[in-house]
Amino acid sequence: MYGRQEPLARPLFRPDWLPDGMTHRTCSSRRREQSLIAWEGPPTGPMAGSRVVSVRVDSDVDVSATYRGWRSGPAVPVHGRPARLCTDPEDGHTSLSWKYAPDATVTVLGTNLPRPAETLRRIAEGLVWAEQPVRVPFLAVTPPDGARWDGTVVDWRDGRWHRARCGYRLIGSAGPHEDLTVGVVRDDPDGTTVAERTVRVDGAPSGLGTYRVGGLGADCAAEVAAFTIRGLAALGGPDGALALAATVRLVDRPGDESTWRLP
Repeated sequence: MYGRQEPLARPLFRPDWLPDGMTHRTCSSRRREQSLIAWEGPPTGPMAGSRVVSVRVDSDVDVSATYRGWRSGPAVPVHGRPARLCTDPEDGHTSLSWKYAPDATVTVLGTNLPRPAETLRRIAEGLVWAEQPVRVPFLAVTPPDGARWDGTVVDWRDGRWHRARCGYRLIGSAGPHEDLTVGVVRDDPDGTTVAERTVRVDGAPSGLGTYRVGGLGADCAAEVAAFTIRGLAALGGPDGALALAATVRLVDRPGDESTWRLP
């Protein structure tokens, strides 16, 4: 499914509680880390002064180096494990970090939160752990030859999912990001109609960019994106990207997350 060839190395989580008003979220699950960012304000992203919460689990990091210059607070236990509380009063940041496992560090970071220490500890104590990646609201597709699953990202806007995509790297790829993605987005393309389905291409003359095919229902479109020339070539060029997007289908009842599939 989705070209996944090896298990995730990091423990995974979902939040049991977030502060009211944070209806926009982005959750990312990759081979070596998982992260969540939640905020209030415009769907396009947090603005200066808005409340923001992020949670990240990754390989062991030097927390003292990451937050050098921040003020250290008293030790705060999280599920019986010692956690470090740090604050940056100038920019309104507060962090709570602890080791979930010998090779996994968890950091909960808040910005412009009232009672930040109390809020971060409540978020931390409410994390629910499970050894499975983020689920997606679309059925499995066969990725291009040589493409391996690299991560899954799901965005929620105004309390409902907005976009879900799986990223792939080609074997031997050395870039910092995936070469291509396959997924779905809440969008009704207004471009050219092909085989009774609306198609829209947003990209550069090189062919890099996004290829959307409508007609999925629920005002959704399939979306394939090529971020590198190698990724575009693996897709078979623009025509191949559109052909792959045309094979994407939503799960039954995509508004019900219990029906989503594992990548």
